[in-house]
Amino acid sequence: MLRPDRGGLFWKLFLSLWLAMVLSFVVGVFYLHLAGYRDALDNADAVRTEVLLSTAQGLLERSGTDAAVSVIAAWNAGRAAPPVALLADDGRRLAGSPAALTGYRRSVLGADGRRYTLVTALDFVGTLSLRPPILVPLMSGGLVALLFSSLLAWYLSRPLRALSWALHAVSRGDFATRVRHHMGGRRDEIAALGSDFDRMADRLQQLVEGRQRLLHDISHELRSPLTRMQAAIGLLRQNPGKTAAMVERIDREADRLDAMVGELLTLARLEVGSEVISRERVDLIELLAAIVDDAAFEAEACGRGVRLAADGPFVCTVAAEVLCRAFENIIRNAVKFTAEGTVVEVTAAIGPGGLRVAVVDHGPGVPEDMLDKIFEPFLRLDATAPATAGFGLGLAIARRAVESHGGTVVATGAPQGGLAIEITLPAVDQLRSRTPCQS
Repeated sequence: MLRPDRGGLFWKLFLSLWLAMVLSFVVGVFYLHLAGYRDALDNADAVRTEVLLSTAQGLLERSGTDAAVSVIAAWNAGRAAPPVALLADDGRRLAGSPAALTGYRRSVLGADGRRYTLVTALDFVGTLSLRPPILVPLMSGGLVALLFSSLLAWYLSRPLRALSWALHAVSRGDFATRVRHHMGGRRDEIAALGSDFDRMADRLQQLVEGRQRLLHDISHELRSPLTRMQAAIGLLRQNPGKTAAMVERIDREADRLDAMVGELLTLARLEVGSEVISRERVDLIELLAAIVDDAAFEAEACGRGVRLAADGPFVCTVAAEVLCRAFENIIRNAVKFTAEGTVVEVTAAIGPGGLRVAVVDHGPGVPEDMLDKIFEPFLRLDATAPATAGFGLGLAIARRAVESHGGTVVATGAPQGGLAIEITLPAVDQLRSRTPCQS
């Protein structure tokens, strides 16, 4: 099961949402603070005037008009103070400015039993608790959320649209499609997904092109023996006296076709997967020694030799049939190309990482640009030489057999000339069984 990776995209989403909420909160609080400060400034005169009117009212009710008149006179002496006046019950102005007669009025019963009126130029007095409108902070929060949501949606949808387009293109068979360059300079999980898609498309392109080349090569390789068989049949019809020779020729070509089909089936089984091949527990060093003995016996007739240097045993659960074919193909290929009078060196070393087998010959070698291509099916560097007669499938089968066990096959130039092929097999099976190899 895949576990979510808290990489760049996680933090971008987290910080974007967090920043949007913080900004919405800050804007709302700032507005409420300003609104409250503005209302406090607007109501300062009303609050001060309310205090004066309450004081004057108390003086009228307890001490009479003289104390109230002196307080109002002192108030009106201030230039910034709103005008305040005191009227008698008959409308006479006892104190204050005429400018105060147009605003707020308060009736007061004085200590002498008469009715007085306190008047101010303001329309209202008192400590008014006005709540600022809630619509403004709501709108500001909504605008901030809309802005961040739009940016986030654009940031996420743009690469996803590119990925969707690329998937549709690949589904139509356009395996040359790539999307990483559409991601710009981003370095998050979506960019990594784009890189993975490009690797997948590149691998699919290689596989499809390889299949096409393989089908072309198979048709060419099958056509050659069939053409020779048809020619032999035609000659047999024209000259029945050559029956024995033509039948022998047809039989040889039929054997060649049978061998080719057998190797193609082996290659196809390895391409499908190692699950279809039975496995057994074997000692790979013992298996390698038996192959070297057979190869040395055959090489001796050609003036060549094969020598094994190994420490073991190395016992593990493998598909012995295909690994035997892999070792055999590589060693026999080395015997074909090594110079007469030389010895093919086979070395098997057991280390912490598993088994490493090196096969080194003393032949003409392989050009550096062809070292990896020699493992492709039907590739033969010199198919005209009798010593290299074959189908070009041996090394391809060897690589797929080793890779099906989680190993690798690498070809390099030998220091003394010739070709060196190194095979590595892990100490633990890389397939589902996970059966450990024991050394």
